[in-house]
Amino acid sequence: MGRSPPVPFETCVDPMMVKDDRGTHLPPGLLWMLARIFQILPHNQALALGRTLGDMIRILGKKKTLLARENLEQAYPELRGTAQADQLLRDIYRHFGQVGAEFLRFPVMNEGWLKEHVRVSGLDHVFSLLKEGKGILAFSAHFGNWELAIKRLSLEIPEQIHVVIRRIKDPNVHEFVRDYRERYGGAVSILQDRGAGPMIRILKKNGIVVTVLDQNAGVDEGVFTPYFGRPAATYSSVARLSYKLGIPLLPVFDARISRTDHHVQLGPPIMVPDLPEEEAVQQLTNQCSAKIESMVRQYPEQWIWMHNRWKTRPPELRDHPEA
Repeated sequence: MGRSPPVPFETCVDPMMVKDDRGTHLPPGLLWMLARIFQILPHNQALALGRTLGDMIRILGKKKTLLARENLEQAYPELRGTAQADQLLRDIYRHFGQVGAEFLRFPVMNEGWLKEHVRVSGLDHVFSLLKEGKGILAFSAHFGNWELAIKRLSLEIPEQIHVVIRRIKDPNVHEFVRDYRERYGGAVSILQDRGAGPMIRILKKNGIVVTVLDQNAGVDEGVFTPYFGRPAATYSSVARLSYKLGIPLLPVFDARISRTDHHVQLGPPIMVPDLPEEEAVQQLTNQCSAKIESMVRQYPEQWIWMHNRWKTRPPELRDHPEA
């Protein structure tokens, strides 16, 4: 295979770790102190504090909260203006408050706790793909607790898991999240701005690479796929790499099934179709997007509705805001 161009990937970081757009930096000591507070608290109290912080972010972050409501009401028109929509919005922010709490508690989540509270199904797909010797190219979304899924899988899979991340603008937050994930989350980070080369090398060594595919890709880096009845610009780089290397795409999703318990679901793999490259890439990306939507429909409170997923519009619809 010839030299591959850089393949852009999206981030796999906690949305509660907010990027600072004004250039000010959070002190590293403050981040570690916050983490320590969550570690000292009993698990249920830490989750309760996370829910409270989620409520605060919902109230104070009015712009994002409004966007989340608009996205929800576009996806579920029957909820427009209802008390059910208000409750769902609260549940979304409380869920991600708990995600942040769980992430910060990683150092005190031992093997026994993880196996008791995080169930895994579909490991047979992982071992079957590893036997083929081509590595595993997996995709997920900012859904459930994707970071916890990786931490739990690291107990079952002997191969090192690599997650593709994007730099956070605040370098202190970036280093904190990266270091925390690698120390306590069972994964090694790969920076997306290094292109496809590191991912290809890992896959050729029968390694595991995980990325997320649920954020706006823009016109130049993706294709449009149906998502909740509207075209959404979706990163096609994962599908293209899958096609070029002949590697199936493995869905990896975590869902919160109770206040403290989770279920990590693996597979079934999405196979590479026998089609010309562009058609295959479109079909694979469509299937990935459809899988994400199916999970979100089951647990709508566990996806990042505050993200501007439909920001990029197809050229033919740009003059029709109602579409």
